[in-house]
Amino acid sequence: MILLWGLLSISTIVTFLVLLILVRFIGSTQLTQLTFFNWVAGAAMGNLAANMIAARTIQDWFFSCYTLILFAIVSVLAAILALKYRLFRRIANGEPIVLIRKGIMFRKNLRKTKVNLDVLMMLLREKGYFSYSDIEYAILEPTGNLSILPKQEYQSVSKIDLVEGPDLSPEGQGPFVEIIVDGEIDHDKLKSTKHDEAWIQEQINKIGANSFEDVLYLAVNSQGEVIADLHRRGNISTP
Repeated sequence: MILLWGLLSISTIVTFLVLLILVRFIGSTQLTQLTFFNWVAGAAMGNLAANMIAARTIQDWFFSCYTLILFAIVSVLAAILALKYRLFRRIANGEPIVLIRKGIMFRKNLRKTKVNLDVLMMLLREKGYFSYSDIEYAILEPTGNLSILPKQEYQSVSKIDLVEGPDLSPEGQGPFVEIIVDGEIDHDKLKSTKHDEAWIQEQINKIGANSFEDVLYLAVNSQGEVIADLHRRGNISTP
């Protein structure tokens, strides 16, 4: 009995240290569980660590430890693939989905995300809005959080508003649409902005790039404002 309790104590302490090292190795995103991928990886690693703690023999403990380390390595490789290939990142992490635009709910997107009206209204109330008609854009992030851009008249006053006066134009700036990410053009989003590749080439030439492959990030909003960043520099330029 004493031997069993000793084995359990040592197993718990060593398992904790192994899990701590592996989580640090995977990265800080695992701690916050930013996406479904991170959540699944965290839950699986927790279950494997529990098997290590509950192991009754040294052999079972090493089997579980090997499985945990192998799973951590696969998680790291998947994270590297997500960094290099946007298609894999979109499949593994998902994409933001617009639920409300200019005070109108997109019921098709609500069904796609499995979000019912009660849940949507609860998320809006948690953000301090009790009517969806007050919302310019509501976007469901891959993390499950709801990002909200209220209409102009419901936005907080900024310092520039105090200097120049508030902009209450009906158009509104709207969110930026990501057209280029990691040197890849999202043709569906490009089409939604009513621009073409000739326009993209004009924009990237303004920031000193020759090809869209040189661009780390390029986005545009409904007012035509563009933000872009090149692979070879860290600052953001606004043409």
